[in-house]
Amino acid sequence: MRQQAYPAHEQLLFGSGLTMVAGALDAYSYLEHGEVFAGLQTGNLILLGINLGKLQVAVVGRYLTAMIAFMVGTMLIRGLQHFLEKKRGNLQATVLWIELVLLVCVAITTNILPDIAITALLSLTAAAELQGFRKLKGTPFTPLMMTGNFRTIAESLFDGVRYRDQAARTKATDTLTVMGSFALGAAIVGLLSKTLRGFTVVIPMIILVALIVWLRQQTQQRRWKH
Repeated sequence: MRQQAYPAHEQLLFGSGLTMVAGALDAYSYLEHGEVFAGLQTGNLILLGINLGKLQVAVVGRYLTAMIAFMVGTMLIRGLQHFLEKKRGNLQATVLWIELVLLVCVAITTNILPDIAITALLSLTAAAELQGFRKLKGTPFTPLMMTGNFRTIAESLFDGVRYRDQAARTKATDTLTVMGSFALGAAIVGLLSKTLRGFTVVIPMIILVALIVWLRQQTQQRRWKH
């Protein structure tokens, strides 16, 4: 099936943009706000355990805050999903705007609020993205966590080579693309963090604006065709 047959928010270009945002958010929160991940809660849980093992209880709060904020964000977007289903609203566009507003708040308060508060805002943002975008080309997709994607690439490459499965080869290529986008988002933040410091959050903000514009254009084009 051609990519154009999928909803705009399930296309590869859009998914790659989402993973770039996710990579940028995690890199930014880790580098600039207390070495806590915005979306990678597995990493936060590991860091929580390590610090507990070292009896460094004073830093435990930062990880707990991120994890709790992530759960709260997920529940809020879940409630929004039910509300918009009844109203027939555009969930994906709404979630992108919510993410952008949260990051604007981060940019404004980055040098004012403590790291733990900024981390909470970033985790809310990451949770909104994960809950709002669950498919890529009609298949399950997560823009935040890459471990499953490593398995997908390995499995798809095996099937593609061993059984000459073209669909598996395409899936491996698509997965590698979104993983590369995740790393690229983190790399850009890492490159600019020494210069922009807390304001490096503008990187995921710019990407989100581009996604909002692109999604709007694609939606309008589909309406004109119909």
